[in-house]
Amino acid sequence: MIAEAPARSRGEVRDSLAAVLSADGTPWAWQGDTGAPGRWVDDTGPADLDVWCAAGPEDSGVVSGLAGRHPCVVIAETTDPGRLRHTVIAVLTRGSPGIVDVTHSDLRVGPVLMVPVAEVTVDPARHRLTGAAAVADLLVRPVLRGRIPVAGRIAEARTAWVAAVPEHRRALAGRLTRQLGAAVTADLIGILEGAVPDPGLPRRARVRLAACSLVPGAVIGTWAQRRHIRPARRERRPFGPLSRGVVVALVGTDGSGKSTVAAELDERLRHCGLTTATAYFGMARGNLPGVALARRVLGVGGTGPATGPDTGRPGHLDHGTLRRLAAWYYAGEYGWRYLRAVVPSLVRGRVVIADRWVYDLRDSPWPGSPAARVAEWLVPAPDLLVLPDAPAEVIHRRKPERSESEQRAQQERFHRLLAEKPARCAEVVVDTSGPADGQVTALVAAVIRAAHTPPGRLRGPGGQGSNR
Repeated sequence: MIAEAPARSRGEVRDSLAAVLSADGTPWAWQGDTGAPGRWVDDTGPADLDVWCAAGPEDSGVVSGLAGRHPCVVIAETTDPGRLRHTVIAVLTRGSPGIVDVTHSDLRVGPVLMVPVAEVTVDPARHRLTGAAAVADLLVRPVLRGRIPVAGRIAEARTAWVAAVPEHRRALAGRLTRQLGAAVTADLIGILEGAVPDPGLPRRARVRLAACSLVPGAVIGTWAQRRHIRPARRERRPFGPLSRGVVVALVGTDGSGKSTVAAELDERLRHCGLTTATAYFGMARGNLPGVALARRVLGVGGTGPATGPDTGRPGHLDHGTLRRLAAWYYAGEYGWRYLRAVVPSLVRGRVVIADRWVYDLRDSPWPGSPAARVAEWLVPAPDLLVLPDAPAEVIHRRKPERSESEQRAQQERFHRLLAEKPARCAEVVVDTSGPADGQVTALVAAVIRAAHTPPGRLRGPGGQGSNR
């Protein structure tokens, strides 16, 4: 269940995170320099709020704790005990969305072990890493990620190095020497002892990191987590470079609220920094490419389901042969529309909000036509299939052009469609009986989750959702 009200600010998210982590008494600490949490609160960009906790990902209650307070979704999670284990959470706020990156147990960068959890020391009053753990976080981690830290962060690392337990200093130096080599380790220790950082150090350190990632004992884990490895200095999207394009298809009878939900979703996604595009996959307006021309040539005036027997007159609305041909024509046009209007947006990482989908071909222009199955084979299923829904009497008041019984029957068919679970990631029902504002929070979270679901991993726990 996703909380409906976004957090008021990043500050509220930070305070909630601290409360959740402190609830069970497990040691935890903010990562980065002293001012990092405050800068994250004031920031509006994609920077992470980094935090360490002693509990492993299987024992940490941070996700469920945050989800009980604010709408949030896990966008990345790594659990291999031989590599960095962390959980990345996108938290929706009324301002810019916030990313919380929780490191679990050992302090690592990829497969490089810096400090095991048993040697991590924390100042419990300030929730700050101390000693060798602070050195690993403030200096070694950014160097292995491709950059020399700023002067203030280096100064904090030097202070922590001096205050560290001698045994922990020696243990850290020994681990780094074994994994990164004597030369890289000597340069790191030299910085801690006052030397000017070598600008070429990050490049040499990353070469050693790559070598550690490709040794026989680590290469399998490296391959399994290849989508979670963030290259140094890579330009990030709002929720990180892992995000991909997403198709959100809205279905429902006229008056169910598709346009309202689509507009609200578009606004909320743009507010999150995601780019969107739109596509139309219905038949009623006949604006699939070439359909208007085909109607004129064939003399077919509509595509709605047949309402009476075939009269046999050429060009009649209910002419069975023409309707069968039209179904196959639509199947091909759907494939062309997907290639022309959807694929380019997916390649650019956009969220495509589609009005209807190819499932309309099941009932029109020739119900039960094999063309419908072909169209569903040609056009990939949407990542999210969304049904705006309200009581039939409410829908009828909005669109009285059709009978209430017909609208109720159509909505029931769409409910049965969602029960088939045809979407790649999730099916979502959005209650539109009241104002749309605030009703699409779960849908926004589902889109973000889908954007961070690898294409080969289509459905997971909680794949079907509802916001009713």
